[in-house]
Amino acid sequence: MDLKHLKRAPKNPLFLATAGAAILMTVVALSLDVLIDWQVQIAIRKDAEVRASNWAENYLRTTPSVRRTVEKGIITPAELNRLETSFALAGVIRFQMFDKNGMLTLLSDSGVLGPAEFFNTKALKVYETGEPQIFVHDVEDETPLPGNVETYVAVYLPATLPSGERIGALEVYVDVSEFEEALEGGFNWISGYLIFGTFAVLLLPAAAYVHRTRQVMRKDRQLLELTRYDQLTGVLNRNSISKFLDDHFNRVDSSENLGILFVDLDYFKQVNDHYGHARGDHLLQHIAGILKSSVRSRDDVVGRFGGDEFVVLVRDATVEEFRKLYGRVMEAAQSPYDKDGQTYVPSLSIGAYISSPGDTEKQALHRADIAVYAAKRRGRGQVVEYSKEMEGLFKQESAKQSA
Repeated sequence: MDLKHLKRAPKNPLFLATAGAAILMTVVALSLDVLIDWQVQIAIRKDAEVRASNWAENYLRTTPSVRRTVEKGIITPAELNRLETSFALAGVIRFQMFDKNGMLTLLSDSGVLGPAEFFNTKALKVYETGEPQIFVHDVEDETPLPGNVETYVAVYLPATLPSGERIGALEVYVDVSEFEEALEGGFNWISGYLIFGTFAVLLLPAAAYVHRTRQVMRKDRQLLELTRYDQLTGVLNRNSISKFLDDHFNRVDSSENLGILFVDLDYFKQVNDHYGHARGDHLLQHIAGILKSSVRSRDDVVGRFGGDEFVVLVRDATVEEFRKLYGRVMEAAQSPYDKDGQTYVPSLSIGAYISSPGDTEKQALHRADIAVYAAKRRGRGQVVEYSKEMEGLFKQESAKQSA
């Protein structure tokens, strides 16, 4: 081929089209690779933060000796074994604890990820600001970790007690290898689609990728809600209420001043029989809305305990605050409830009890339940506060029914 032919070659339409297509495919491939990597990084960072936060929150909430461990690094073999047992649930492979000065107090392993720093500026900053810091690490082939860990995320979190006091910082290492692989493998088809597609459809696969990513994250949230919330009313379910009570009464000096409202919807069976189950479901949602709007803040807990039974838990309740709360509930419930042109005024029987020192979860619920029983026996549609005299009344009534 002579020089003149070479100069004419770039003007060939086929050559220009091929070159343009090659350049376009290269640009699209590089851009898509950056986009996928960016989205995957966001997803695995968020996933690791959620898992590390849940693990740390559970540890800080349920461990009485947590202050001693974080501040001084003192931990018993049994406590360490309990911590390591919980690793699998959150994908944790290592953790470190730091005191208020950023000094390392406890390391959960030896040699797995290399030596630890005795003073850590990141931990100190997290303690001072209360804001988490997240770092993604790819494991090199020459330094493999146990369990085929290829990617892990180091999440720095403030060590905050349930009271809100910040006592140090935690660094939690979370294995995200499988999650990262699933995200990348699940969307590889988008790369081929974009590279060999046309300009008209370039945005569609990208939108599909983002949509699919959101679907995966939404599904995770839905699965979490299925395990924690009542699907009809949106309040906590019985298991979540039981877990809250178990955590509360198993902590030292936390069994007192927990206000418990046991709320029973009167005549609910008649509503179902007369108006239908759909109307009964709407009524339960209406009562759940009243309870949620009546509590003081997010610290107060509302849950559905059974078919037509609800529970409201009020932390650090004073008698005055407690009475104001159930007063708001009764006032709101007395307003006519209108649905599809039919009006109904709900009736609530409520048992009220504020826990005392030495109470157990079973005792506290039992006393609130006795108060509900007394409210129904006195004619329903009212609130009754527990008193010791009700115990004898309950026993007498039970004896009559068994006779």
